[in-house]
Amino acid sequence: METHLTPQSHSWLSDPENIAIIDALGRDAARFVGGCVRNSLWGYDVADIDIATKLEPKAVIAALTKAGIKSVPTGLDHGTVTAVIDGRPIEITSLRKDVATDGRRAVVAFTSDWTQDAQRRDFTVNALYADLDGKIYDPTGQGLDDAKARKFRFVGVADERVAEDYLRILRYFRFIAWYGGQDKLDAGALAACRNGSRGLKDLSAERIWSELKKMLNAPEPSRAARIMLDNNILERILPEASNVAGLTEFIKLERREALRPVDPLLRVMALSARNPLPMAILCKRMKMSNAEATRLRAWADDDTGFDPNADERAKLAAIYKAGKRLTMDRCLMRAAGEADPVQSARWMSLADLAMGWTPPVFPLTGKDLQSAGVAPGPGMGKKLDALKALWIRSGFSADKAKLLMALKLLG
Repeated sequence: METHLTPQSHSWLSDPENIAIIDALGRDAARFVGGCVRNSLWGYDVADIDIATKLEPKAVIAALTKAGIKSVPTGLDHGTVTAVIDGRPIEITSLRKDVATDGRRAVVAFTSDWTQDAQRRDFTVNALYADLDGKIYDPTGQGLDDAKARKFRFVGVADERVAEDYLRILRYFRFIAWYGGQDKLDAGALAACRNGSRGLKDLSAERIWSELKKMLNAPEPSRAARIMLDNNILERILPEASNVAGLTEFIKLERREALRPVDPLLRVMALSARNPLPMAILCKRMKMSNAEATRLRAWADDDTGFDPNADERAKLAAIYKAGKRLTMDRCLMRAAGEADPVQSARWMSLADLAMGWTPPVFPLTGKDLQSAGVAPGPGMGKKLDALKALWIRSGFSADKAKLLMALKLLG
């Protein structure tokens, strides 16, 4: 395990924008912290840069302004200022210590002590700092060892860290899902998550759902979900979606069929029973977006009779009725849950057919019927529906002329 990062191996250390910000704050007063250091040690890509500094927020803004760098006061009460260079945001946070916490938010005081700042962070592997030369600092004395062991351990007393912010329970399992592999979990961390799980009810639905989606976006979240279920945590937040066996089977299908990119909503479906009421309750409680709730509820509510063994005309009629996205969602779930590999492949074939098919446009409109002498009103709607059903049964081959001829037979 590296104890010193080099710009040759970690390009973010030599990035001109990062250098400009560190130089503006002062090389002895600012260090990189958290995910960029942790991921570099593990050989993962670095997506976001976070910087910690001894300067208090007003001094940070002044220093950035003097250097000609735009600053946005994104969270001054908590010591956070965002620097923006060429449209790229980089979060800068003043060193802090907690004064009071209630499980959802903290009152902080600023400090110039790196060790005090490290003591308020969640995991030891996230309390690693690096200067611009790549030297790593480990104020807890455990971060580098835990990084080497891929061990997620709360800083200090685990129960106290969880009680400061109960969202850390979900962050713990998100990190297990993304980085934990199959290694044995830290017993103290797991016990603290289990003991503090009642506090999850006090968190906002938006924070919970955001964290859950991040976990479900991991390449393989089944193990983390299983541990959450075994420790009575998953059912506290997802009582309607705790079928971990279903999630495991779906992830097997993802790997077998190379389904990309990862879709967290499909994984929610895999965790759930296809039951309209529980799904509606879940969507409402999690305060999902309209798009998310519409898709999940459509999957749970749909009554289209899909048959992967039908002829293509019947398959296309079913796809047209349900729509492409809903068809794919239902077929992927059936493919994952099918024990017979032949039938599973047929469900996948139906999903592929839906994905590649462009539904035709019904050739008639109300204006066409009105021109043919049909009076506007409920009767026109019924005739349009009847003609559309005829068009679908024809395999979408009947054109406007044939449909207008059929109109005469409707009376």
